[in-house]
Amino acid sequence: MDLSHQFGIMVLKLLIAVILGGVIGLEREMHERPAGLRTHALVCLGSALITIISISLYPTSDSGRIAAQIVSGIGFLGAGTILRQGNIVKGLTTAASLWTVAGIGMAVGVGGIVAVLAVVAALIVMLTLIGVKYVEPRLWREAIERGRHELYFELNREGGGNLERIMNNLKALEITIESCSSSIDPGSPVKSYRLVMMVPHNIDQHAIINMLDKEEGVGRYELA
Repeated sequence: MDLSHQFGIMVLKLLIAVILGGVIGLEREMHERPAGLRTHALVCLGSALITIISISLYPTSDSGRIAAQIVSGIGFLGAGTILRQGNIVKGLTTAASLWTVAGIGMAVGVGGIVAVLAVVAALIVMLTLIGVKYVEPRLWREAIERGRHELYFELNREGGGNLERIMNNLKALEITIESCSSSIDPGSPVKSYRLVMMVPHNIDQHAIINMLDKEEGVGRYELA
């Protein structure tokens, strides 16, 4: 392979690194994060360049040492994007994207099938950054709309108590039973139950209490 062709491949690798890093950085820039398009593009470019140099000048040496140095350096850079205000921590995603972009740059620098892996990794990063933001609100909304409660109650089996009926009545209120545990004193017909439930916020606790009051065989109960 002549020098001009080899040089052309190196330049192409650098351009690919800038493009991949820039695309990821653009998403961060649009969300006004500390590290944006230029930072991500330069990190990816620098990682690719250092990898190319290490492979070209020292082909027989341990290239893993160069990769380790790149990762360590990016760790310090990523730490600069993390801000903490009280219990709120911001910038972790941007720090992670910088770290990942460095890996993408190194993969581009290696070339061959590994460079194809870099493109796939960049697509996965974009899917994570863009796609997850549409899923997260739904997950948070589901968590907010439902609250976890614990229900303790005693059931007298000889007095007509029916656990299955109680469970079905709770499910009819759109309450999700996460776990059910029980205990019983030897020789006693009364059995104690503990339910961990996810209760929709639009369900009044009085609805649960009224249901228990109407159930036969239910003794002492407590909703927490």
